[in-house]
Amino acid sequence: MASDAAVASAEHPPAPPAAHIELMDLLAFVYLQNGLPDKAAVLLAARNVLAPEDPRALLSLALAQVRSAKPQRALNTLEQLALLGAMDASFHLVRAQALHALDRRDEAAAAMRAFVALRNAADPTPETVPTGR
Repeated sequence: MASDAAVASAEHPPAPPAAHIELMDLLAFVYLQNGLPDKAAVLLAARNVLAPEDPRALLSLALAQVRSAKPQRALNTLEQLALLGAMDASFHLVRAQALHALDRRDEAAAAMRAFVALRNAADPTPETVPTGR
C-alpha cells in the first residue's frame, strides 16, 4: 500500500506553498517594472506550470512576452486566457499590443476599440454619468 501512495505522490506532486507563488508574482512584477521582460516571462511561465489557470498571471505573462518581442507567444498565452473567460479590458489592451507588433493593424485597432469600450463601461467618466436632470 505504501507503494500506491508513492505512485500517487509522483503523479500529483504537492502544490507549492502560496507564499512561493506570491514571491514569484512579486519578482515577476519587479522584473517587468525594471525593464527585464525576458526574466519576467521565464518566471511567469514557470509559475503557470506550478499554479496554472490564474488569469492575472497569464495576463502578466502575455504582457512580458509582448515586451520581450515575442508577440506570437503572447497571443498564444492570451488564447489560454480567453478559454478561461477572462477577456476584460486589460486582455484587449495586451492583445492590441501583440497584434500591432505583428503588423496586424486592423485586428489591433479592433482590439483597442474593445479595450476602450470595456474600460468606459467599467469606469464611466463624469461626462458619461447621468446627472439626473
